[in-house]
Amino acid sequence: MIKKPIFLLSALCLALLLSPAAYAGKYYKWVDSEGVTHYGESPPDTETAAVVNVKTGASSDQKQAIEALEAKRKAAEETSNPPQADEESAIEKENRKIMENNCKIQRQNLSQLKANRRVKVTDDNGQIRYLNDDEIQNRQSEIEKYIAENCKGV
Repeated sequence: MIKKPIFLLSALCLALLLSPAAYAGKYYKWVDSEGVTHYGESPPDTETAAVVNVKTGASSDQKQAIEALEAKRKAAEETSNPPQADEESAIEKENRKIMENNCKIQRQNLSQLKANRRVKVTDDNGQIRYLNDDEIQNRQSEIEKYIAENCKGV
């Protein structure tokens, strides 16, 4: 009785081991007119297509693929440095534009403070009031200090 299940189990294992080899067909690799590499069982032209060994774990052109990947990595590293400089210069240009705009606004504020002696402001409570002469003078000095520190080359 025990012999029959062992025989069936061994026959099943043998069938599972041999079945992929029996059904394995030929696989081809070919490149089309646009330069795209294709893999499949039925190439358009079997004379120009290369047979790919699918029984091994490694690709038939693994060494070439690794070399191509390393070449791409080196090229990417070499070209990655200049874009960083471009990004930094773009950031610097953007910061310069912001500083120019801020200086322009502060100069306008200063000219308005000097031209108008009655300046309305809204306080924290939402009430509108006028600045007195000391407050106007303090604001003028703050703006002049900002312009002197930040707007020299702008």
